[in-house]
Amino acid sequence: MKKAFTLIELLVVIAIIAILAAILFPVFAQAKTAAKKTVAISNMKQISTSMFLYTADNDDMYARNDDCVPYSSLNPAHNTPAFNTSVGQGCTPNGSTGFHNRLNHFSWQKWIQPYTKSVDLYWHPVKGRISVTDGFGCAGGQWERCGQITGSFALNTSITGALNTYDFALGASSSRIFRNSWTGGTQTGLTNPAATLLYMEASNPYTAILPHGVLLSENNNYTVTVYPAVTREHLVNDIYDGNGDNGQMTGARLDERRTSAGGFSVGYADGHAKFMVANQLISNTPTIAEYAPGTAMSPGLATSTQRLASVNVNVNYPLWGLGQ
Repeated sequence: MKKAFTLIELLVVIAIIAILAAILFPVFAQAKTAAKKTVAISNMKQISTSMFLYTADNDDMYARNDDCVPYSSLNPAHNTPAFNTSVGQGCTPNGSTGFHNRLNHFSWQKWIQPYTKSVDLYWHPVKGRISVTDGFGCAGGQWERCGQITGSFALNTSITGALNTYDFALGASSSRIFRNSWTGGTQTGLTNPAATLLYMEASNPYTAILPHGVLLSENNNYTVTVYPAVTREHLVNDIYDGNGDNGQMTGARLDERRTSAGGFSVGYADGHAKFMVANQLISNTPTIAEYAPGTAMSPGLATSTQRLASVNVNVNYPLWGLGQ
């Protein structure tokens, strides 16, 4: 007759299994996060390379066009007659019909779509599909209503420049229509493309761009020059909690919701990509005092335009195209 397991023996086995599970589950979770981080870097490389190819096909110029293109939404649900019944639908400046057909820096993914041929590529594999419901003109979700992909990867618009010509043509805006990059908006205008950040993971869930800076003295001009607008203090305020938005890391904690694996994948102007831990990114970003003396403290990164009191483009921070 076979001897059965005693209750004590069963409990010991169960306890061992529980201990092994407690040890291995975090390891599995870390391995899964590491795999997704690798995918994020791969996606970033493909995105950066696509913009590089765009410049090669367009006389060295970075994309920055502004238009209204029917049936052009990144969200295929909008590419039906119901969302394209009238001229300008999905492009109205006040957001009354959403922005699913707008082609500008807020939907830069459309600029390089002929090269990537994938929409899924633009979603961050760790952060997933972020779709805030209270964005301008996008009540109900920026993806669901406006076909915009936000909070995943962000374009450095200080390098590409931007336009607001569509709103101007409709009489909805008269300032900052032409936003010309301080480097000329060309690939060869960069001193060191291999060191210059063109894309990075978005820390702001509301947008897919890094803000450009405009001098206060030029803010209402028809044509303005745009400069880098990411300063160390504003970046710290954006990705750290508990510091009272004072621009300091002392007493603050990294907000894991705004980073992935404690840092960011970064895409460079020459097409390569790599991962940077948060502290490394911060140390390679200038302070307000160094770069933009007199500029007001902000609780984080502006969604589009940061007003700068002054700029010092000679300060040596190659990551932002400065100095060198």
